[in-house]
Amino acid sequence: MRFSGRTSRTVTAVALTLVATAPALAQGLPNYGGASVTQCIPFANFQPVSFTDPPKLNFSIAGDSTIHTVTMDTGSVGVAMSATNIPNYEKLKTAPGAKPGTQFLSSSKVLWVGTWVPMTVTLYDRANQSVATSDVFILGVEKSGICDSYQTDQQICPGLPAPEKPVLYMGVGFGQEADFQPQGTPDKNVLLNLRSVNGQPIADGTLNKGYIIGRQGIQVGLTAANTAGFRFAKLEPYAQYPGDWMMPRGCITVNPDQNRDANGPICTPANILVDTGIPQSYMTLPTAIQFDKVEQTDLSEPTKKVGVLAPDTSVAVRIPNAADPIATDAFIVGAGAPNEPAQVIPSSTDTRAPFINTGRHFLRQYQFLYDAKQGYVGMKDQPNPCGEQ
Repeated sequence: MRFSGRTSRTVTAVALTLVATAPALAQGLPNYGGASVTQCIPFANFQPVSFTDPPKLNFSIAGDSTIHTVTMDTGSVGVAMSATNIPNYEKLKTAPGAKPGTQFLSSSKVLWVGTWVPMTVTLYDRANQSVATSDVFILGVEKSGICDSYQTDQQICPGLPAPEKPVLYMGVGFGQEADFQPQGTPDKNVLLNLRSVNGQPIADGTLNKGYIIGRQGIQVGLTAANTAGFRFAKLEPYAQYPGDWMMPRGCITVNPDQNRDANGPICTPANILVDTGIPQSYMTLPTAIQFDKVEQTDLSEPTKKVGVLAPDTSVAVRIPNAADPIATDAFIVGAGAPNEPAQVIPSSTDTRAPFINTGRHFLRQYQFLYDAKQGYVGMKDQPNPCGEQ
């Protein structure tokens, strides 16, 4: 993404406890009968998108004729804009439901502080024709800066200045509240709060909230037709945040010849995040899993060096498990497979549960479906015939 800050996607102990103790749900299959409203929103940088660069969307906000192009980030939730670029912002701060808010980017320690204000957001195709509108709360960013202590005490650092550069950000993910985003709830997600499609109001019961990420665009509204051929995995409900769902579960195998037990290669159960916002991958594994690292420049912070998985390391991520996966994201570091992340930054610890942020290269191999109504993720081979042909 254009903004240098990125969320590191480290899951807190609270969320990990939830995952560990939540009862297993039957996998089942979602039902899309009766849902008829659907719309492709083509990516602004359609070529089609190779997922080397992030997918982008065109949008505007009520009262402003400017069409903005923004990264569509599945690793966070909510639209954030410089308060000075929001028309009638001071009046909106007094509107019903408006309240003080924050957004924190944990890898760069950047904290945005402002007010969540009600807004109609319009989404456009590549010809700047309106294709959908959404009613959400967006964060008007009044202050911005480095806040190193936020990850430990989650207190707003005093004396933050106004943003030095314009803030423009759109998160459309789910289940990210535990990653220092407690305000990243579904009511902030533009793609889940649609009011109209192609100028027509959405009638009750005709829209199944969710989306499909393809190479040419994002399809909002899930129907029996556009979900055909997908393989599904059930999500756990997010108990503290009604209406949201936990990240999908899966397992990670690293160097299967080296990391084995009596049953064969170890596939470590983990939370999985497919993140369009970054080209690299972050991985947290228990100390019993062995791997080698080399030093590289951190793609999120070019002034910093970071340990990455060494060349020839074998990685396989299976969702939701090794026995019956709906998707297997496998690559050898340095071999040049299309789905290989730009770098894999591992963490070896027994104090945090295993986790992987795949980065966006995962989407070179699979379409990604999120069903926000029934609580499913789905996978299907790319490409997706969404948008222009």
